[in-house]
Amino acid sequence: MLASHIATKNVEQQVIEVLKKMNIEYKIINRKNLDLSNFTWADLILPIGGDGTFLLASNMIFDDKKPIIGINSYPERSEGFLMLSAQYTKRIPDIFEMLKAGQYRVLMRRRIRTTLKGDDIWEPPFHTHEKGRVAGGEKFYVQDLNGQKSNNLPKERRLPWLALNEVFMAESLSARTSDLLIKVNDEEKYHMVKSSGLCISTGTGSTSWYKSINSVSPQIVRDIVNVVGEKREFSREEIEKICVTFNDSLRFDAEDQRLCYAVRDMIVNDLWPVPKCLNPRGFCKKLTVRSQCFDAGLVLDGGIAVPFNFGATAVMETHPEDSLRSLILPD
Repeated sequence: MLASHIATKNVEQQVIEVLKKMNIEYKIINRKNLDLSNFTWADLILPIGGDGTFLLASNMIFDDKKPIIGINSYPERSEGFLMLSAQYTKRIPDIFEMLKAGQYRVLMRRRIRTTLKGDDIWEPPFHTHEKGRVAGGEKFYVQDLNGQKSNNLPKERRLPWLALNEVFMAESLSARTSDLLIKVNDEEKYHMVKSSGLCISTGTGSTSWYKSINSVSPQIVRDIVNVVGEKREFSREEIEKICVTFNDSLRFDAEDQRLCYAVRDMIVNDLWPVPKCLNPRGFCKKLTVRSQCFDAGLVLDGGIAVPFNFGATAVMETHPEDSLRSLILPD
């Protein structure tokens, strides 16, 4: 942790030096001054850290106009999928020279718009850091409702935050079954699903939690091959190749307008068979979910969360104007 902090501060200082030389005005933003006004002021958002920092910054961008580009400050320990490739960590001046010269491309990453409907949908949001009682998890996102009571508020609420990776909903207690009614696209009827949660992902998020939920291991592949009754013995290399091929196929394009949902640990038995018209995983343009839970949360990008309890309905979809303008430099 200390090494990561030192590395981040080192990259931050290099960025400051370059900006000063180029006579570019800047502000250093951290969790203590994570205010919308600072993001409105800026022409470019530059997260320094890892994917978590990038997601935190993207949550404060509410349209498709504000560009963002991230520097992976500690590539030795952070994959930094959303950040510039590791080579740029040691080439800070090159980043700004290339941006100035227009040597970049724009990737319009689709994000998820979430609309809540029903009663008790105006409870204050919280950050998952707070739920876990982690130091430093300040309440950045709590909205002031001016003392209004929930029964005086609209029965529909469009959440201001746009999920870049995924929206996840489940009971807060992980050991408790999450009961959800799910409707894909414009279906008329809901499907009752019991599971440990539901993950709705973008193409960007298809390399993150969504992939972790659906990836297969060499053990699973070998067990399937044995059940099928293949006469020949598959080598370890062949099994691993099957795993890599399947797991890589889970990824789809960040600009794809579709969403992909995954029911995590769907409960299947004689009383609750797999719904005939609902696969545990699939693509959709819109997903409507009605909560049958009693202490659940709807979590955006693993950070911002709102209560999602019995009777509340959430509609997830993508819109072009909600996309994130991400700048990409050549590898």
